[in-house]
Amino acid sequence: MALRLAPAARTGAAGPVDGDHLAVPPPWWFTPAFFILVPVIASFTAWLLLVGWRSRGSIPASWAKLSGFAIPETPSLAGTLLLVVWYAAVVSVATWGWRVGLEKRPPAATVARLMTASFERRYFALIMITSIIGIAYSYYKIGSAQSIIGSLTTQEDQFTNALPGYAGVQTLRSATILAAPIGFYLWRKKVIAWPFMVFALLLLVLNAAIASRLSLFMAAVVYLVIWVKTRTPSAHTGSAVARRWIAAVVLVGVGMSLLAGLNYVRNALYYKDVGVTNPYVMNLYQMGAYLGVPAQVSIGVADAVMTATWENPGHIVTSSDAARPTFLQFQKVAKSDGLKDAEAYAYSVELESNFTTNSVFADTYAVYGMWGWVYTIGLYAFAGWAFARLFRYGVVVGASAGVMAHCLSEVWRTQNVNFGFVIFLLLLTVASAVAANLWCRRDEARDAEFSSRRSGSSPMPAQR
Repeated sequence: MALRLAPAARTGAAGPVDGDHLAVPPPWWFTPAFFILVPVIASFTAWLLLVGWRSRGSIPASWAKLSGFAIPETPSLAGTLLLVVWYAAVVSVATWGWRVGLEKRPPAATVARLMTASFERRYFALIMITSIIGIAYSYYKIGSAQSIIGSLTTQEDQFTNALPGYAGVQTLRSATILAAPIGFYLWRKKVIAWPFMVFALLLLVLNAAIASRLSLFMAAVVYLVIWVKTRTPSAHTGSAVARRWIAAVVLVGVGMSLLAGLNYVRNALYYKDVGVTNPYVMNLYQMGAYLGVPAQVSIGVADAVMTATWENPGHIVTSSDAARPTFLQFQKVAKSDGLKDAEAYAYSVELESNFTTNSVFADTYAVYGMWGWVYTIGLYAFAGWAFARLFRYGVVVGASAGVMAHCLSEVWRTQNVNFGFVIFLLLLTVASAVAANLWCRRDEARDAEFSSRRSGSSPMPAQR
């Protein structure tokens, strides 16, 4: 797929700007508000559907285990207002950060350098090497093939818990989140051969076996950013629209099948114990609970805060831990130790105790109090800024904007802007870009010197 460079022009935040070199302007929805609010709306929609199903009376005997809660919370006007204000604050600061990040244009020559095939090939090679080291080390630490297969067929996160609980070589496996979508893009562009692309995708699957679905979802958002930066305008003819709808339906079908398969492998025993045997029905229940429980918890906690039945002001100093990078937290907590029940929320909400991430709103208040909200909301200003800054730099480097976009899309569920692997991916992006650029310059200087010797002239300086 050929890249087309647009002439430098500035038409505002939604249009092309100097130094972006976008083929077409980003679509209208490509903003922090979209990535934040769409999952939030999906969460509350899933909760409403579960509540509506329950109100009909024809529910399974194991309803609580299937939906994540036995009795739905009753939204109050005050609690609803608090949720609206809280999410509006997150969207506002993220949008402000996004706009600030778009204001400063990178040098056009720098962006042009980052979009050359030689740079992209070397950048991908560095990301791939990092991925290989991380995956190889992680599986070495996990152990034998028997333990690996056993971990896949249980509901406990034995993979993750088998790794050291601190930043180390195993953290490098997160590079697969960038390597796979970038490899697929470069293969389509005919910059790399297909075996490298397939190997990058395989590494991502191996990482997904350790990190569950998170790495797959984040890699998908990374590729979404690549698509936005390289898409070309198409005619809005009937056949073109039909092809897009067919492609969308196929992608949704494949995605649902993959999720159903992953869910069956990891959770089949759980669902069979409560009377569900169909893999696709299992997946529907899993998606319903996965989306609906954070809304259930948010509604209950918001009402408790507004009625003063649960007061947790936090502390101006200690609550700053809400924004502290997790790699500075040296004691790892296993997921099985992080399961939350009603006690975690001062009995302000009813839920099953097999969920660990029940919305940034509720979980931050439960641990860090109101001051934790302040620091967390401020963190999303950085997320919006980093999203915009990365997006401005070429395609393969700009793809890392998808990491921050995914962080924004997780507000409904969990706060991961300060997660160690997210910070690692940002640092890896910068380090690999610098190293690939130096690599290109060295090779150019060597080629120029070789050419000058053959021609008998003085060496030409490397192109800058």
